[in-house]
Amino acid sequence: MIDPKELMDLDAVAVSVWWLGNSGFAINAAGTVILVDPVIELRDETDPVTSELGLPLLVPLPIRARTLDRVDLVLVTHDHADHAGPRTITELAARTHALFVGTERTARRLRQFGIPEARLRTARYDQPVRVGGTTVIPTPAKHEEDVIHTQRGDCCGFLIRVAGVALWHVGDTELLEEHLKVSSPDVLMLPIAPHLLRVDDAVRLANATRARNIIPCHYGTFDSDLYWCSGDPASLVTRIEDADRRYHILAIGEKLVIPAR
Repeated sequence: MIDPKELMDLDAVAVSVWWLGNSGFAINAAGTVILVDPVIELRDETDPVTSELGLPLLVPLPIRARTLDRVDLVLVTHDHADHAGPRTITELAARTHALFVGTERTARRLRQFGIPEARLRTARYDQPVRVGGTTVIPTPAKHEEDVIHTQRGDCCGFLIRVAGVALWHVGDTELLEEHLKVSSPDVLMLPIAPHLLRVDDAVRLANATRARNIIPCHYGTFDSDLYWCSGDPASLVTRIEDADRRYHILAIGEKLVIPAR
């Protein structure tokens, strides 16, 4: 479980990254609190094992949106419900001062959840969004096998620069040439579900960027045989260069700590 006080600690000096399950992450970067693709609410309070998506959870939620009263940024890579949880977004909007960042398509969905225009920032590829001491650079994404997201710009990743550390969540995407130009992020959040990068391209991206720390995601969260719920992080171990040092298979709710610079 994630301690809400630790996640929201204003006096934190390091950069802590927690895996929330599926494609979600929570980050405390020297006191700045960032959530990426959070889906951290239940379907209802009478059913503690079913996600707001209606799918049973393999492990309990590591934290609940309703326990958070301080979040600075919520970054949403695209508008699928397993990345933009309706109950989660609504709770975060009501309980925190967070700004929400997503593509134009995602912003339309966020407005449906009640996010006011003043708290929305539109993500456009390679155009930085600056909030306080945090710079967020949306990166290109192409959601392979998704006939809905066919227009360039519907989906994105996020390169986050804060507290002297670069963290990159590539989003739900196939491998693009633009991805191979990103150099040496401190943390690479790497979706490995079989409809996304798959093993070969996930390994290629991890090795080409020479990311200092790699965290696999988009697997192992829901008790379902749906294709997008699967993925084997162990299948990358022998192919990622210096995996013993760089590759971190986190349990849901576990954190990785990176010293701030």
